[in-house]
Amino acid sequence: MGNQFQLHRRKKIRVNGFIIDASNITLAKWIFQTYPETTDNVKVQNQSLRNTYMNLLCRTIGILYHTPLGYLTEAELTKASKDLHDLTQVGFKLDWLHSKFDKVSSEKKSSEERIVELKLEVKKLVMTMSDLKVERKNEKKKLKKQPSWIHLA
Repeated sequence: MGNQFQLHRRKKIRVNGFIIDASNITLAKWIFQTYPETTDNVKVQNQSLRNTYMNLLCRTIGILYHTPLGYLTEAELTKASKDLHDLTQVGFKLDWLHSKFDKVSSEKKSSEERIVELKLEVKKLVMTMSDLKVERKNEKKKLKKQPSWIHLA
């Protein structure tokens, strides 16, 4: 399975039987070098559809590997899950990417849950601080009052 790269219509490049966006050439090389079995069982014969699926794979990888968790929306995760399912259905072998998806989803969920916990902690601390300020104010008032043991006649 030799890596053949050919320029195709200026902005597209042929890589291992797929014509992909030139901007994805580094990613495509990484896929074929790191996970050469990824496209071995792709059933789609239509070249245009094959290219669409490969570009979809590149976009999905981009989302899962390069989008910071804080910017990754639930809609993007849902779409990535659907796209992974579609890619797997047409023969892409993506166990490695499913693992990455699971890890990203889990980390995002854990982080979001921790943020909720921290917000509650902050709310509790603010309430405690407010109570302490009231208590301090009351203590200051006591200091300004004339002591009860002093009787003015």
